[in-house]
Amino acid sequence: MASRTPHGTDRPPHPAAQRGVATRERLIHAAVQLIPELGWGAVTTRKVAARAGVQPGVVHYHFASVTDLLIDAAIQFSREALAAPMAVLDAAPDVASGLDRLLAAVDDLATDNGTARLLTESVLAATREERLRTQLRELLADVRADFATWLRRHGHDTDVDATAAVLAATLDGLLLHRAVDIAPAAEAARGPLLRLLNVPAATSRKEM
Repeated sequence: MASRTPHGTDRPPHPAAQRGVATRERLIHAAVQLIPELGWGAVTTRKVAARAGVQPGVVHYHFASVTDLLIDAAIQFSREALAAPMAVLDAAPDVASGLDRLLAAVDDLATDNGTARLLTESVLAATREERLRTQLRELLADVRADFATWLRRHGHDTDVDATAAVLAATLDGLLLHRAVDIAPAAEAARGPLLRLLNVPAATSRKEM
């Protein structure tokens, strides 16, 4: 929120504060690039600083450690990546068309191998970093809750939470497996997922 003068008028953010926000975002962006390129453990303060075009001391001005930077970068990226598939559900008129849109969104994400690698690195790192594990758990819980709400809205009332968890895990798995190029196109999962959701496999696709 913009600060106010004694007379109550809005005052634009201080240029130094704006530069600080911009620099922090450059560091986040650099970390997002480096994690899939090098692997979580190989990203250093100097490498992030070099990629962002700043001095190494700038990294520690904005973050307590390079690990804190990586965690913040991974959470921000994961939240944005998972928001894309979720955003397509609200406008879907039924479960079959919603699933088609979800699978298309997963394929769109998977066209960038860096996305799959970054998510994979983040999940592995979460087994060692408590803050990352906690925040990823909360993010995935939100995704499962959104899936469950969507299913209930379309008439599902049996094992909804468990079904939502399996659906979320399947979509995540399709994306993560792209990191080693062993997953089929998401389209191949349509039939099994329709059966999971108790929708006839012959259900025609709605207009996307």
